Amino acid sequence: MMLKKLFTALNLIFLLVLTICFFRTNPLNAAELSADVVRTVGQEVINGRIYIKGDNFRQEMFMGGKKQVMIYRKDKQMAWILMPENKMYMETPTNACDQNMPQTDQEQIENKANKKYLGKEKVNGYVCEKYLYVYHNKSTGSMTQWFSKKLNFPIKMDFDSSSGHMITEYKNIEVKALPDSLFEIPSGYRKMSLPGMMQQMPDMNR
Repeated sequence: MMLKKLFTALNLIFLLVLTICFFRTNPLNAAELSADVVRTVGQEVINGRIYIKGDNFRQEMFMGGKKQVMIYRKDKQMAWILMPENKMYMETPTNACDQNMPQTDQEQIENKANKKYLGKEKVNGYVCEKYLYVYHNKSTGSMTQWFSKKLNFPIKMDFDSSSGHMITEYKNIEVKALPDSLFEIPSGYRKMSLPGMMQQMPDMNR
């Protein structure tokens, strides 16, 4: 049971790092929006909801039947993992991002990869320009991106590298104003460490 809880905790942190890597390397000048996010890593599919406002984002997902929340605050250079059921949170500095992760900022990509335009496709209701990027660093691999000029945001990304395959797609996109409270730690939450987080993780055998 402890090993399964450790795996769950580390998997949650890994997903947080992946998301932070994306938003650290992609300028958040997209429209203020919320969307369902479907992330496929290998054979595992993780569903959730994401909220983007300015340079901050909030992502919600369910793991082991329990809701987990991740908040990234660029102004504080900090990210938080919240466990609403237990009113607990863990924080991690955003320099945890692996600098070898594929970058998504358009100028940075073009400096580090060969770019090929593949045409236009409609993805989840938005006309997107489809591009293939093959990175100069072979270990970084390649990325196919469906970019919406209307949202100034990639609606779908398909990464293929030596470390694995990951697809991220945004669906049911809603462009609307979001309250600042979504990007704050709620009152009454207490800070915890990784061991404390593991103790509160759901029993995956249930």
